[in-house]
Amino acid sequence: MTGSANCPNSVPLGVLKNAMPLKIKPPQKIDAQGRVIKNPRIRAHRWRINIPASITCRRKERKFFESEAAAKDYTVGLLAARQEVGQDMVKKLRAKGMSVTEALEYAILHAPVAGKPVSLKQACADYITMREDLNSKTRYIANLESQFKAIQEDLGPATMIDAISKAKLEEFILGMTGKDGDTPASPKSRINYIITLIALFNFAVEQGWRGENPAAKLKRPKLDEVEIPILSPEDAQKLLTEARKPEYADIFPAVLVQVFAGPRRSEIPHITWALFKDRYLRLDKTKIRKKRAVELSDNLLAWLAPFRSRTGRIFAPEGVEFNPKDTRNLEDSYTYRLAEVAEAAKVALPKNVLRHTAITYRDAFTGDLTGTAAWAGNTPIVIEENYRGAATRDDALKVYAIMP
Repeated sequence: MTGSANCPNSVPLGVLKNAMPLKIKPPQKIDAQGRVIKNPRIRAHRWRINIPASITCRRKERKFFESEAAAKDYTVGLLAARQEVGQDMVKKLRAKGMSVTEALEYAILHAPVAGKPVSLKQACADYITMREDLNSKTRYIANLESQFKAIQEDLGPATMIDAISKAKLEEFILGMTGKDGDTPASPKSRINYIITLIALFNFAVEQGWRGENPAAKLKRPKLDEVEIPILSPEDAQKLLTEARKPEYADIFPAVLVQVFAGPRRSEIPHITWALFKDRYLRLDKTKIRKKRAVELSDNLLAWLAPFRSRTGRIFAPEGVEFNPKDTRNLEDSYTYRLAEVAEAAKVALPKNVLRHTAITYRDAFTGDLTGTAAWAGNTPIVIEENYRGAATRDDALKVYAIMP
């Protein structure tokens, strides 16, 4: 008997017979009467069996026999031995609550990979380099660096990327804390890290550093339903009345645009007066890198009329450098100045409230879900789930009645 019976890839006999039958080939040299021509210098006169590598688990083998009966006996014995091994494996799998298919899937996922494993630190560095080569935004790269730093501090930078299990990642996600280091991290923060981990380990699989992605099946926490904050028509009026004062001349046009046209805070630094064309604001630099034209309301056109002859950016504070690839300093400056206006006007301004205000009243006024989504650079489902019904059309009419 050959060592094939102990092959780790052994399968039940039924599977073997259907997939790879062993053929017994007759002698090649016979005389006119059908008798075997014996030639001691060649083996062509003997019965033979070709055993494929899928059975030997090594390389193809050829066996020779003096008679057909001997060849058949060998074949029966070989298949019986393999059947016995296969049945024994099936019993062991059943004891573990697994089927043959499940075991094969698991083996494929956890089989050794061709590429040489690298450390977590090296994998993170290579992933960042790849994203930089793809021209990812500076803000995104900075966020990756911050997340990878936290991940490496917890899992260890020298840990090999193929040694990190799903359990380890779950432990890291559950142990995350907020900026104070004491309170648990928010569900949104945990989700953001899970998204990053999935991307990192997908990259590791693509590079051949491991066979599967342990982050792929991490459970994402449920987000609490939070009502989108908006300004009432009265608060919008109070804010603009304060913002139009001379001491806020640097920020006033930007506030007008955000209240009525709803660009994102990250889009404000890129807006120049040249982008205003007739009734539209053409946004070239957006969050999703997709240009969009924002139709301007009648009252916003009236507010902006005195400024339309200007050039340059609508928000350009002194002493703050404009870097088109990284506008965080300008965004922070805008947020700071806006907070000063709100404090003076005694109006509360939750995060992103001006954009939420603009989108909510636009949808309430037009009733056009798809049109509002395109106007805001969003999807209809986002508009429906977060903005629809948050204000009435009468409220929108009051907002659009706010004139210079």
